[in-house]
Amino acid sequence: MNMHRKNFKAWARATAIRCVRTFFSTVLGVWTAGTIITAIDWPTTLLAAVSATVYILLVCIVAGLPEVDDVEVHDLTTKQ
Repeated sequence: MNMHRKNFKAWARATAIRCVRTFFSTVLGVWTAGTIITAIDWPTTLLAAVSATVYILLVCIVAGLPEVDDVEVHDLTTKQ
């Protein structure tokens, strides 16, 4: 049981890092060069960032993460 908890923590940490990076990368990608911060369409920017973050979270759940070793993923899927 302890091994599963350790693997879940590693997966959750890697997923959280990926989601945060995706969120801020999307926010920066929506901004255009030379745009002042008061001219940004914030609702659209945040909607795009949240949508990308939800998408990457679902991808992490379904496809897994390359950051987490194959051994750890294997331990999560096998019963001991």
